[in-house]
Amino acid sequence: MKKLFIVNSRADSKALARFKTAYSKCSEENPGVSEIIYTEFAGHAGEAAAIAAKQDDVLVIACGGDGTIHEVANALAESKTPMAVIPLGTGNDFTRSVMDGNHRDNCEVCVSDIFSDNFKVKDSDMIKVTSFDREGNKLDSSSAWCLNVASIGLDTEVQLRAKGKVLAHPNSSFVRSTAYITSALGCIFNYRKFNFRFNTLRGDGKPNDSEKDVFTLLAVCNASYYGDGFCPAPHAKIDDGLINCCAIDAVALPRALYLLTKYKKGKHEGYKEIDSFVTTRITVESTGSRDLNGNYDGEDFSGHKVSFECYPGAIRLAIYG
Repeated sequence: MKKLFIVNSRADSKALARFKTAYSKCSEENPGVSEIIYTEFAGHAGEAAAIAAKQDDVLVIACGGDGTIHEVANALAESKTPMAVIPLGTGNDFTRSVMDGNHRDNCEVCVSDIFSDNFKVKDSDMIKVTSFDREGNKLDSSSAWCLNVASIGLDTEVQLRAKGKVLAHPNSSFVRSTAYITSALGCIFNYRKFNFRFNTLRGDGKPNDSEKDVFTLLAVCNASYYGDGFCPAPHAKIDDGLINCCAIDAVALPRALYLLTKYKKGKHEGYKEIDSFVTTRITVESTGSRDLNGNYDGEDFSGHKVSFECYPGAIRLAIYG
């Protein structure tokens, strides 16, 4: 099987340097079995993966952060071409659900396993996100496949602030490592109420229509982690054919701060202000004057109405070990 490494040229500089050393060594020891592409423009990773999906017997390796993984996964969704991941980003949240700490912390181990075929290809789920405007027209620019976690509400506001901080200080590792948590605290003090309702076929037998229409956030999860280690769905599995959802009520500030600490650690389930359930499809609709703002795998989207549907086996993932 040929190995195509698609590498985000703007990945974490230290991780990227370590990757280059490991790849150079393994490719020299295994000539002719691999190819490497360093991204040169926005969307390049997806374009390269789409071309690879038309070839036979190719493993595509997404080397970067969650954004690179999202781009490559969207190109390979519903194809026969498998995808592996080498974490070279800051949060690397998706990898927390699919690999052990040794692989997450050591790209050299990942590269070695790829070249030695030390992995198993596993059919895995994806969530298809489809956004619509107020007239019911599909918004292609806000519709995509989600491999990890999608959310609406506070999380998106936090993400926008975090991205702004990183862009303002691109060379600061401290800012990169703290941008999400500091942005979360800033938003939770000032902006934590969002108007929407949802409809779903719940796995717990409770009413399918949400009883409230004001929330702090709704997380729609295929895997467990996002936002640099926040854990909205501690029991999520990427191959069970289910979406794990977590809806958090709009609450007073002291309670919000308390629940945030629980949400970070995945210890939030069971509190009366938090509704956790599984489903295969959920539709969310704005009940206010503003459209919904959300994100899937860290990429922003918007729409008046958004549907999330689980597609079992939509992507083939190469899992180490």
